[in-house]
Amino acid sequence: MRLSRSVIAILAFGLALPLLAQVNDTYVVPAVGDLPGSNQTVWATQFSLFNPQNYPLKVSLTFLPTLGSPASDNGSELLITVPANATFFADNLLSEVFKRHGIQGALLVATFAIDNPTVKDDVISRAFLVNSSTYNNARTGTFGQSIPGIFAGLQDVQSDGITGIVHGIRNTLGGQGFRTNVGAVNLGKFSATMHVTVFDADGKVIKDNDGRSDIPFILPPQAHLQQALPVAVNRGSIEFSVDDPHKDAVVFAYASVIDPLSGDPTYHSPTLLASPSVLFPKSTAAATLSVGGIGTKIDSSRAAQIRDSATHLGEVRLVHIEGGGYRVASEMDR
Repeated sequence: MRLSRSVIAILAFGLALPLLAQVNDTYVVPAVGDLPGSNQTVWATQFSLFNPQNYPLKVSLTFLPTLGSPASDNGSELLITVPANATFFADNLLSEVFKRHGIQGALLVATFAIDNPTVKDDVISRAFLVNSSTYNNARTGTFGQSIPGIFAGLQDVQSDGITGIVHGIRNTLGGQGFRTNVGAVNLGKFSATMHVTVFDADGKVIKDNDGRSDIPFILPPQAHLQQALPVAVNRGSIEFSVDDPHKDAVVFAYASVIDPLSGDPTYHSPTLLASPSVLFPKSTAAATLSVGGIGTKIDSSRAAQIRDSATHLGEVRLVHIEGGGYRVASEMDR
């Protein structure tokens, strides 16, 4: 049974584990793109990767395309080497780095021991930081939504008892009002179903045209999905849950609300919800709790399986940018 939205223990978990690492060797950016949108919007993704180590890191970037791409497209993977304490930056990630246009999807970013043989084989030694902004490249200015790299996602609600919530959602069906897209990337080996339940500002469930309170979205394996929210809501909330009979899915969901006047988007990443009995089971010692206790933590082992199924593009060369930082070398730099 779905948990009550009033049961929020995420802050308690954070207080219980003050030493929880804030960096990781594996991240997911749930949404990236390079394509036109509705109302004359044009979307692109800025991307920033910082190497905090005092030695270079070779980093793997795997692009997972949205459902509807060619069936043979299992994604693309490439490598970049970021110098010590340096930042890699791209104004349009898919165009500049992957040479892909008119497409959207998700991004998996990771460091692997096999690519960094001189680096100590542990998470902290290979850790880095990732952030991105998917923006409408308009003449009146660059409007963007910051989409950070994350590493804890949702798994099967029946087994983990955890859902996720976003709020302040506005969506108009038809006309020129606010519009909301919901999306997710499934890093599992099998299809899973993401259920979306929409509540109005008074807490009442809004059903879709088929009378469903749990609106299903089928997530293909190791792929990205984004669709328009099919119900109207004004400053309400969305609860996400995952139905995965294989107990293999790791799902990163989100909602994106777009202002109809400016094309300015707002990104909403779910806060994971659970009861104390789920986060702090009596049979589990506090010392054994980890981020994996909140949904599922994506790690380099799972990331390796995903990149192995993608098309390998090799390593791309970086060049130093005037004023600081690094970008992918252009044809003129080669």
